[in-house]
Amino acid sequence: MDIEHDLVEKLKSVGEKLRASYEKTNTSNDNIRQMLTDSLTVFRQMQTLSTENLAELLKNKEIAGVDGSVNQTKGEPPHVIYLFQSLAKTTTGFEVRKSDVYVPLLDETDGEEVIQPQKWRSHLLAKLELEAAMQLIEERELAFLLMDGALYHYRIDAEQEWEKLRQMAIEKNVLLVGVSEEITTENLVRLESFSSFANRPYCYDRDLLFGALKKGESIYIEEIQHKAGLQSVWTRFGSAPQITGFDMLEEQAHHREIISDLLYTLTPKEGRGIPLWLDYVDREIRITDKLVDGLLDQYLDAETRHRFFTKKRSDRPY
Repeated sequence: MDIEHDLVEKLKSVGEKLRASYEKTNTSNDNIRQMLTDSLTVFRQMQTLSTENLAELLKNKEIAGVDGSVNQTKGEPPHVIYLFQSLAKTTTGFEVRKSDVYVPLLDETDGEEVIQPQKWRSHLLAKLELEAAMQLIEERELAFLLMDGALYHYRIDAEQEWEKLRQMAIEKNVLLVGVSEEITTENLVRLESFSSFANRPYCYDRDLLFGALKKGESIYIEEIQHKAGLQSVWTRFGSAPQITGFDMLEEQAHHREIISDLLYTLTPKEGRGIPLWLDYVDREIRITDKLVDGLLDQYLDAETRHRFFTKKRSDRPY
């Protein structure tokens, strides 16, 4: 590639600085584990459930996964169309799908403050996922309902629908679990035993725990449980050194060991640390760029597409 030499050298420098800042040795991993122990962390080696154990646990009920997808036309708000889909599906194949379209250009304000498209985007996606989950709970006998992503964001993005799902899960005794592959919290540095890291500009939990947990290990730290109505656990489900998190309702948190064992059982041991069924649901519901382009080409006339949703740069001759 024809790349400016100075840019290459700067990129190399960035790599060296990041390695120097976050490089871990076996000793430092041992230190991290000692800091966790000093913080009264509960360490646990998860167990793979046998077919018999799983059947006894489910008692003829089902496991389901929920995920959603959103994509948009090429452009900048408000000259975009957002397309949404959500899917709630049991491992036996029963499914509920929801979909919606959002066009900022068609917002009706009625004199009220215009809601930012990004906020509407998050709200509509969360709402569709929650609606699919609620319908599935109504129509099937579920034991576990796995949501793709932390449960906490539903409380923020679609509070009314979240509260309805939470109540349904409690009333119908469905264990509601949110599984997160991207841990963006900075909770550990607030603990006294991790105070030596407190002055770093960015000190995410995922970076501190990279490679520190053993394969199949989960940790629970009581002192960092501050999300209203939820409790969370960090795990290393497979060979990947990055941690995975899951959260659950506070009312169901006494089941955290069996939840972690189920997730561990459903996760490929050499994979990236996410239960296989959630990856399957994600693949089925994903809205690709090709699908967006195909839908617009088929269902919007050429003049409308070009006038509202085609960026001028797309007419470049190269």
